[in-house]
Amino acid sequence: MTKNSLDEYRQTQLLGMSQAELLVMLYQGAIRFLHEAIEMVEKERFDQSWQKFDRARRIVVHLCGTLNRDAGDLADKLAALYAFLIEQITIANARRDIQAAQNCIDILRTLKEGWEGVAAQTSEVAATGAGAVPTPGIEAGALCCQA
Repeated sequence: MTKNSLDEYRQTQLLGMSQAELLVMLYQGAIRFLHEAIEMVEKERFDQSWQKFDRARRIVVHLCGTLNRDAGDLADKLAALYAFLIEQITIANARRDIQAAQNCIDILRTLKEGWEGVAAQTSEVAATGAGAVPTPGIEAGALCCQA
């Protein structure tokens, strides 16, 4: 498969994903980069750890920046949590603090698991052709990325 074909496949795959599935993918990426950053710190490859921390931080910045602020209290709480994560990733990077990075992974993993549930529910509804199933605190993807 050529690089262009692979890029086209990835683009098509992304376009077919629900917002919840995209969020899960972003959480997975942030978690993966934090794991890689920890590994690089342990190997004392600090230039590479910096890059991995920065990639994880940029994903969380994106998640925060795409929140629908009109969604109310839950969106505000998620924004505060994302701000905390951004701060902790920055600290982990500056201090090479593996425990701070691990704490961020734990938080991101919990958020990812919640969105996996939403994604599964969304897929189930789509597969059955039923109408949208309301999710407490989330109305029609109100907290997902804005278009």
